Amino acid sequence: MKGVTLAQRNRTAAEERRELILDKLRYSTDSIHVEDLSRTFGVSVATIRRDLDSLGRNGLITRTYGGAVLGHPRTEQTLREREISNAAGKDAIAREAAALVPPGATVLLDAGTTTGRLSHYLARIPQLTVFTNGLNALNVLVESELDIQVVALGGVLRHTNQALVGPLAETMVRNVYADFAFLGTDCLDVERGFSSRTLEQNSLKQLMVAQARHTVIVADSSKLNTTWSTYWTALPSACQILTDADADEQALSPFRSADKLYLTVCPLSRLSEDQKVVT
Repeated sequence: MKGVTLAQRNRTAAEERRELILDKLRYSTDSIHVEDLSRTFGVSVATIRRDLDSLGRNGLITRTYGGAVLGHPRTEQTLREREISNAAGKDAIAREAAALVPPGATVLLDAGTTTGRLSHYLARIPQLTVFTNGLNALNVLVESELDIQVVALGGVLRHTNQALVGPLAETMVRNVYADFAFLGTDCLDVERGFSSRTLEQNSLKQLMVAQARHTVIVADSSKLNTTWSTYWTALPSACQILTDADADEQALSPFRSADKLYLTVCPLSRLSEDQKVVT
């Protein structure tokens, strides 16, 4: 069509393809995989992943391991369900995060699936002191054969995401000043910050930020520029953000241009793309 640019045609094609993906999901009783969608529409796997990320940010689908299902992300999944969602991306982020930590450091480790994956790599760094409210991380770190001091933050157990929260956990954090705080999030937005599903979780995240020299937000690409959550913590000055390489430039742009935010896009290795992470 005369007067229509290539970018406009590509944008229209993407919008039409995403509508067709939603139609397929509406008539599917199970998750539809990225590779199947790639073959169906004759586009690359990376293109389909960008489509799914866009649909996820708009609250139309929930990402699963290797694909997606119809449904809003506000419906909280179990920890195990979230562990297999974008597992390769979370593993890539965890590897990069662990590379920031020198032997002997003190770490505040938030509860979550990406932080849980990070615990596998922290378990290989000697002489760490790790304070965490995540049961999944505690179960990993306790098995380390290195000289690592593991401190469980006390509190009330939130069963869905296996997190310890509340006044007891906060009291312990107030007595710590860590080298790093690694924090997960449900949503990540330049203006609003990072989020939690409950007020108790949000309060603990805020305290971890205050009690650490360096704050690192670990957020897979499906979390970028989403704002459906209720409870928010502002991004601190000089905060570092780690995300995975499935994020497109449109999603990354607000974080690249923000003042005093340091963005790292973590490449997916061949191994992490092919393996299903077992935790």
